Amino acid sequence: MSEPDPLVQRLEDKLNIKIKPVAMTGVDYAQQFQMWASSGQLPDIFAVDAMNSRYYKNWIAQGVVKALPENLSAYPHLKKYLSLPDIESLKADGKLYMIPRMTYDSTDYNILDRIVVYRWDLARKAGIDKEPETWDEFKAMLKAIVAQDPEKKNIAGLTSVSNLLLGGLFWLYSSPAATSDGSGSDYKWIKEDGRYIPAVFAKDSAASLSMLRDFYTSGLIDPDLPIMKGEMGFDKFAQGKVAALITSGMLQAVDTNIYKDRWLKLHPDETRFYDKVKVLKPLKSMDGNRYHAVFKSFWSESYISAKVDDKKMDRIMQLLDYMNTPEFLEMRRFGLQGVDYEKNGELLTRIHPEEDLVKKYKGMSSLGILLDWDGMFKLDPAYSGLSPEGHRVQQELLDYSIKMTRKQTFYSRLTYLSTPTKDGFSIYDNDDMIRVMLSKQPVEDAWEEIVKGYRAKGLDRLIEEVNQKVKEAGID
Repeated sequence: MSEPDPLVQRLEDKLNIKIKPVAMTGVDYAQQFQMWASSGQLPDIFAVDAMNSRYYKNWIAQGVVKALPENLSAYPHLKKYLSLPDIESLKADGKLYMIPRMTYDSTDYNILDRIVVYRWDLARKAGIDKEPETWDEFKAMLKAIVAQDPEKKNIAGLTSVSNLLLGGLFWLYSSPAATSDGSGSDYKWIKEDGRYIPAVFAKDSAASLSMLRDFYTSGLIDPDLPIMKGEMGFDKFAQGKVAALITSGMLQAVDTNIYKDRWLKLHPDETRFYDKVKVLKPLKSMDGNRYHAVFKSFWSESYISAKVDDKKMDRIMQLLDYMNTPEFLEMRRFGLQGVDYEKNGELLTRIHPEEDLVKKYKGMSSLGILLDWDGMFKLDPAYSGLSPEGHRVQQELLDYSIKMTRKQTFYSRLTYLSTPTKDGFSIYDNDDMIRVMLSKQPVEDAWEEIVKGYRAKGLDRLIEEVNQKVKEAGID
């Protein structure tokens, strides 16, 4: 049994509560929550990315999850957190049934949610002397590394920690608004030929699919990519078995999961990791612009089980309220005063700046994200979950992206719009990408077959309903 987390213990003492974690045993966590919901075994509070999914609608209709109180005056810090401009669009029948776990202050930072790293040291050994800025240069670099195989490991080209991340790179070539979080329900809408359609079905989408197929048939996609899960991608990249990797989770995923947890074990004397491993900057799309993936302002949500009585509901609300206070945030970010940091007025000084508090306080690292992801603090050099060099590289990527990229126009309000067909309609674009990539048919034929499948599920009706509702609501 692991040692109790002193930060969690301090939180429990502060609020006079006892937090009992519930272990997840299923690989498909969304399905496990649904099983718990069906059997009346949901935890009192839980987090999952279910917004706009069939689960979300069913949980509300069946009374599985509890609505938040309409009057939040007793919880001022939570009230402030939930005062965001787009909160109204997240309500069902005027009530809020979840707490959105905010990621950043702006979608400009979504560049950090789909990061591609590549082995620049191997590229140099293969004769490449310029970091890629275009799709052709990226392809040429991968091709050179795979052909030369400098470390003689039968190296593959590009892989990912999950096949759900594939679109976060390849849609950027021709249909950047098509990028999704993989839930099937967060698809964005654009206006094409005078009507609103899901961006994934735009005329230019096929060009991204053709680019993906070209990489695959050129032997530049890891054959294992469609089945990648868990730690497999990190292992392959650190071991030199793939030349490039798509990951999520800001640069912390690279810094922790590759550099600290794997690379240093294989190269214990390595001090210049970010000289050998580079982050791919946004490439020029077919229209000449550079884009980055864009998602919702929040990723996933926290829910409260309808089984919770009024007394426990109040305690949960107190917990969520406290989690947005300066006192809690200081503890979450800096640890224990006198142990991890000293405080002189407003000045906080880390006692052991080299120590990773994310690893030291694992319980708090898991509990702290119940309300939000605290993404903006993770950009602060004071954040200990990222090495100093990692902070530098992350900031360089952000600076480049803010200066050089743009966002395709899309209508975020339509993502949350409810219609009879839309409420149960899912678009799994990453799965579709893989089907096209692996298909023996011409890209256009394989894609048309997939589109026909969506039409059979009500795509045309979905588009008609949304456009009609837009017209009635005067959104246009």
